[in-house]
Amino acid sequence: MEEIATERPAGYRYSRRGTLALIRSLSVIDNRRNALLLFLQWAIAIAAGAVAIHVDRVPVYLAAGFVIGSRIQCLAVLMHDACHGMLFTNRRVNDWIGDLFVAYPLGFSIHLYRANHMVHHRYTNTMRDRDYRVQRRDSDQHFPKSPGAMAWLLVRSVTGLNLYRMARDSRIWAPFANFHNPGRFGYDYPLWLRIRYVVWAVLFYGLILWSPWRWQILGLLLIPQFIWANVFNRIRAIAEHNGVADERELNGTRTVIPTMVDRFLIAPLNVSYHLEHHLFPSVPWQNLRRLHAHLMTDPSYAADAHVTQGYWGVIRELLPPPASTGASLPMARAENPVAP
Repeated sequence: MEEIATERPAGYRYSRRGTLALIRSLSVIDNRRNALLLFLQWAIAIAAGAVAIHVDRVPVYLAAGFVIGSRIQCLAVLMHDACHGMLFTNRRVNDWIGDLFVAYPLGFSIHLYRANHMVHHRYTNTMRDRDYRVQRRDSDQHFPKSPGAMAWLLVRSVTGLNLYRMARDSRIWAPFANFHNPGRFGYDYPLWLRIRYVVWAVLFYGLILWSPWRWQILGLLLIPQFIWANVFNRIRAIAEHNGVADERELNGTRTVIPTMVDRFLIAPLNVSYHLEHHLFPSVPWQNLRRLHAHLMTDPSYAADAHVTQGYWGVIRELLPPPASTGASLPMARAENPVAP
């Protein structure tokens, strides 16, 4: 198997000198704001579902699903912040609320997601990074792709033809996939956390099944979740580390400056400022744009950071360059997949 070094060469890392005071001021968790934000996601989703069930017309169900899917994407970002302990300052409250109202409804566990994600941060773009190994073996994440192949990838994502790949690769975060054989993916899953998930699932899904609108509720919850996970979350995930040179830390991760549409569909809550997050993972979502603006005043950062305008710009970067330029995409490494 091809080996890729896990130790980075000298000069790879971006110097943090001169930013520590700013980072301390930005690494402040706003409990009240996050609690209100979480409440709003559920309130909007429930209201959209209630309106759809009351009107009981297909166009209204479609509109409600669109709204609910966008809130599901917000919950996914909040799960990521909870994984880093940035949802609430109290770690126990962070993990309990993060599980009961964020991760469990998405089919995941904060504990399991954190175990994998911390390794991703420590060994980004190396063979110790499971996300990178998945990227190398998954042909959907091999770039560049021709315009036709890129269009076919998006069609298969919208129609769910490649949903099994997303489900297969995310099962390491799922309590039900780790319940009978905890540790099967290399991460411990304590018994008390498994019991907590069972109690939650019985209550949550039991209340839904008890309701006279059970099938409408399940459809409004699950269908948008599958679509957002397999289409918009796939686009966001591809943008983070695919098609980057990775010659140094600043071009091993991509930041995307999102449009308003991008923020609604793909990257809410500043999650597209992914390079800044990798450099300073203690900075919560609300301060990432400010951090980006500060870092861009550093000439070396502005010159070397991989910053892309919009997710349509990401897709263009993952297409073959015009023949006249003779250039090549820096993601050639992904064309030779290696099994983990």
